[in-house]
Formats: sequence, structure tokens, C-alpha cells
Amino acid sequence: MCSYNKVNGSWACENKEVMTDLLKEELGFPGYVVSDWNAQHTTNGAANGGLDMTMPGSDYGGKRILWGPQLASAISGGQVSKARLDDMAKRVLASWYLVGQDGGYPATNIKANVQANHKENVRAVARDGIVLLKNGGGILPLARPQKLAVVGSAAVVNPKGVNACADRGCHGGALGMGWGSGTVNYPYFSAPYDALNDRARADGGTVTLSSSDAAAAGASAAAGADVALVFVTSNSGEGYIKVEGVDGDRNDLDPWHEGNALVQAVAAANKNTVVVVHSVGPVVLESILANPGVRAVVWAGLPGQESGNALVDVLYGLVSPSGKLPYTIAKKAADYGTAVVRGDDHFREGLYIDYRQFDRAGIEPRFEFGFGLCRWPSVSCRFSVSPSPVLPRPPPPPSRLRRSPHLQTQR
Repeated sequence: MCSYNKVNGSWACENKEVMTDLLKEELGFPGYVVSDWNAQHTTNGAANGGLDMTMPGSDYGGKRILWGPQLASAISGGQVSKARLDDMAKRVLASWYLVGQDGGYPATNIKANVQANHKENVRAVARDGIVLLKNGGGILPLARPQKLAVVGSAAVVNPKGVNACADRGCHGGALGMGWGSGTVNYPYFSAPYDALNDRARADGGTVTLSSSDAAAAGASAAAGADVALVFVTSNSGEGYIKVEGVDGDRNDLDPWHEGNALVQAVAAANKNTVVVVHSVGPVVLESILANPGVRAVVWAGLPGQESGNALVDVLYGLVSPSGKLPYTIAKKAADYGTAVVRGDDHFREGLYIDYRQFDRAGIEPRFEFGFGLCRWPSVSCRFSVSPSPVLPRPPPPPSRLRRSPHLQTQR
């Protein structure tokens, strides 16, 4: 699939160097190239560049017709060769035969239940991806607290309904996925509060809930609790949906809904505060970590439908945390050395993104790529990138990027 962006000044879906010279000839790709949704811009340029199929088709939703009769006209006029048309058809039909669609293809049953043990797998993936960033004084795992406070709108199911917003294009309640065309409807959703409440009641305890992001209400709920759990989020998605002033990409790296102020209020009211972050990507945590009452920070990512159950597994020590950060968490947004660009982007940073940028610029991150406290009590372990003693690697040429000092193994 060719993408929306330009490559070296020309649209990806009419870039011959990428689609034909590199993909089809140098790499020998035998399949067909299809455009991303409405990513085609021209007829002749796309066809001659190597595009084989247009998505979603000609004249979808009143868009310009670029394939179909326009392509036939370009071939009749000699702007696109018949050999190129034959190549398009051959590649598409080859894929059709490859997956056996020429005969005996099974009928579609959209009512079939294919979940099987899906929820068990989802729960395991969600809990194994949870990253323990801080655990001051070994407050985690929770030792059956009798009075638990749960704070934040991100702790409960969206009050409008778990599937209330098309393509998850809103930001209410617990965050399980971002928004856009790749989302799905939840068959059910285990919210953090529901799972925590069930566990606390099983232990003979009680839970006080503040399901808003109001700082005063959160502080009131947290006061007097043995432990206060406060939930903050940061969301993004595809640009065809605008959510709370965010047009696809996030406007900043702060928690949404004044999350920093909420944590500050809760941590001032309760010296045993645990912050749980559900986020699509890095969030600057400096304000949160500056609160003495914040004893632990748990990075729960985008956990999906088993959000609450997976979180309980980790918080109560049913499993040891094993997740590692898939990106670097900086002390400030400017440390990343990149920014959202409207229009042409020449990607002058090259390969120097995330930890490579921090290494080159000598910037100390708050939590490096690969960081994660991995067993009780808090012991930091990181990915190993050392060469295998069995299959040693040759020394890299001088032009190769140097290995990150932040990724050394600690035993």
C-alpha cells in the first residue's frame, strides 16, 4: 500500500523510485500496489509510477475519477502503455489466485462467533505490556488495602456507552484504544474501577470512586484511603476525526483533562498515590513525578477490552510486571528534537529519532527506551543489545549509528 505522504517531493502513490524501482524490481515483489484511502492524486503519474489498484475506487464519495474511464483514456492516448495495464491486471489476478478465490471460496458468515479464548489472550497481552516506571517504598503490589480510592474519568466506562462514538472518536471514560478507521467495537469492556472494586470487595475492602477529573473531588475521595489510584490519559487518532480540539496528532505531550492538576491534588491529599497512565504514546511526567505523594507510576498503554482485569493482575501481584517502554519518555517535549510539520517535511532528523536523538545530543531522558521495573521488589532491567557470544557480529562500519548507552543489560 502506498501512503499519503510525499517521498523526495512526489506523492508516494506516484513515486516510481519506491513502487517500481525499489519494491517491484530490486526487491522482486510479485503482488500489486494499492493506494491508501484516497491517496491517489493523478491518473498518468500513478499508473506510470507503479500503482496497480486504487482504493476505495473511482468516484467514491464524489471524489475525482482518476482510474476507470480516465485510465482507459490515458492508455488510448499513449500516456500509459498497454504493457503497464497488463502488468496491473496480472498482479491483481495473481493475488486472487494465490488465496484461492477462483473457486470453492467459503461463504461469509458475519454472525459466526470466533472469539474462543480471545479474552484470555487479550488479558495476557494487556498485562504483559504494563510497564512499572516507579515503585517507591515497594507500595506495589497492593497488600489488600481496606480503603481504596479510585480517581479520574479514565477509571470508568464511557458514560455514553462503551461504543457510543463512531470509530472511537471521543474521549470519555477509560482509554482502551485510540480513534480512527482501524478501531473496532468492544464486545465488552473491563474498566479499571469495575475490576478494582470486585477485587477490593473480595478482600473485604471498600472503594471510594471519583469518576470526574475535578481536582477537588479527587482529593476528597483520596483523603483517608489506604491507597489512592488516579488515572490519567492521552489520546490521538486519524485526522478525519477531531476530538476535543485534537486534529489527529496530539497538540502536546501533557495528560488530557488537566491530568497534572488532578494528580497534584490527589497526591497532596494522600501520601500513598499510585498514578496509572493510559496513553497512545509518550507523556511528559515531570509534573506528576514532582509530587512527593506519588509513590508509584504504572504505564498501562492501550490495553483493549481487558483493561481493568489486566491492571488488577499487576497491581495485586498476581503476575510480576514485565512490560518495557517501546519509546523514550523525555523530561520535556523539546528533547525529542522533532515536531509536527504541516506540508512538506524533509525529515532532516534522519534516523536520529527517539533514543538515537537522545544519545547524539547527550540528553538524559526521564525513562529510556526499553525501561521497566520487572519484578518485585523494584529491580530495573533493560533489553540487552550485546552481540551473541555464539554468533558474533562483525564490527560495524564507522558510518553506523553507535549503540545506545541506555540499553545496556543490568543483572
